This record gives sequence, C-alpha cells and structure tokens, in this order.
Amino acid sequence: MSKGSLWQQLENTLKTKIDEFDGVAGVSLKSFSSGKHISINGDEIFPTASTIKIHILAKLFYLEEKGEIDLSERIRFTQDKYGGGSGVIHFLENDPEFTVLDVAILMMLASDNTATNMCIDIAGIESINDLIQDMGLPETKLRRKMMDPEAIDRGDENVSTPNELVMMMNQLHNGKPTSKVSSQVLRIMSKPKSAYLNKAIGSEVTVANKPGGMDKVRGDTGIVYLPNNPYTVSIMSKFSMVDSLSQEGFIIDLARTIHRYMAIIEDTNEYGLGLPRTLPL
Repeated sequence: MSKGSLWQQLENTLKTKIDEFDGVAGVSLKSFSSGKHISINGDEIFPTASTIKIHILAKLFYLEEKGEIDLSERIRFTQDKYGGGSGVIHFLENDPEFTVLDVAILMMLASDNTATNMCIDIAGIESINDLIQDMGLPETKLRRKMMDPEAIDRGDENVSTPNELVMMMNQLHNGKPTSKVSSQVLRIMSKPKSAYLNKAIGSEVTVANKPGGMDKVRGDTGIVYLPNNPYTVSIMSKFSMVDSLSQEGFIIDLARTIHRYMAIIEDTNEYGLGLPRTLPL
C-alpha cells in the first residue's frame, strides 16, 4: 500500500463514520506538505458557531495594522455590555477592564460571547464580511452577534463550509491577508485550550484551532503542526440527533482518526517503512 492508498483508506474510513453519524457532518482535510485534500460534504453549508471568531480576530489585527484601531486601548465592561452564553466576563465583578487585545484573546480561548460581541462592534459586521470575501470565501458569512435569539429565529445564521474553513486556515498559513496579521492570529489560536482537536491530539503537538458548539451543532477548525506533515482540518456537524457528549465524542473520534493517519504518513517513507529517528550505531 502506497501513501496514496493510505489517503484513500483514510477517506473511506471517514466517509463510513460520517455516514453512520445520527445527523449531518462534513470534513475537509489538507496536507500542507503534499497538497493532498480530502473533502466529505466539504461544500455543505453549516452553522459556524464559534469558528467564525477566527475571521473576527483576523479583521481586528488587520484594522490595527492599518492604524484604524488600537488593540492596547482599554475597555470597561459595565453590566449593560454583558451578553449570554459561554464565557467568563459576565461572571466577573466590579466592572472589569481589559485591553481590546485581551478581549480578543478571551473571545478565542474562553469563547467568551460578551467579548465576541464587543469585538464585532469594534470591527463592524460589514467590515468583517469584506475581509471574508477578500479571503475568497463566498459561502462564509457573519450575519449576527453571538446569542441573538431573534436573529436566530429569523434565520440570520453565521455560516461556512468545511472547505472554506480549511481555505481560511490555508490562507493564514500562507501569510494572508498579511504576514503580520496571519502570524498574530495563529499565535493566539495556538494558545493552550480544552477543545476537540486538542483532546484528540494531545499536548505534544502544537494546534492552532477554534472549536464551536451550539444546540445540535459542533465543530472544530485548525492547523496541526506535525513537524514534517502539518495539516489543516475542519470538522462540522448539524442536525444532531444525539446528546452533546456524543456529538463531542464524534468530533474527537474523527480528529483522532485523521491524526493517526497523518502521523503515520509523517513517520514512514513511500513504502511504509518507519523512518529512523536516530542513526544506528
């Protein structure tokens, strides 16, 4: 079996798991070293949940590079600024104050929705969507703030596809929209967190990722920095008919399966022989 056959085996395995999932799921996977790509329901449109925060973060750094905002500016969070959903800010006391950069970090690491809505206010929905379009992502759209039930009822959903999320990570990996912006975004995304990809892969390998989850929806998107076979992956699900723990277990299982194959591809030659880590005596 060649590495090409191993890729085919991985695709078949993922397709079987996705077909057996009680709901709708999709995956997109790309190796940066070989350029090989697997897409299963990769063009299906899914709710992004918190993965849209990658695009918001990129726009913030882009605006700072253009001199239009100052990420060191401080913001005081009074009770009228608090939002619902995930996060920590609305549990704090005495009107906490943070820099815009720290607010953006809370958006990414704690998936704080109060922080996210502040970042959206600073960057602007139209401006964020302009960056999304400039990155070549026609199906990706930010339509509402986090935890806006009226917008959700109207169908104003934040959406993307597994392929477009992988394309976003590929663009960042290639230094777009600018090299400085991309390096800053990936640096923040690489900070340790408890997310599906991290649980599947472990702490030995650096992962730059952003998970997301809402009712019936789960996903994670990121770059896994294997030394010789770095790759980007996006796993998304919707219409889930199983409980939240089972949804999360499904995402982790797919991520673990992908990583097991990618690690083997990294550690072997074209004939399947394990590559020596040290020269024999």
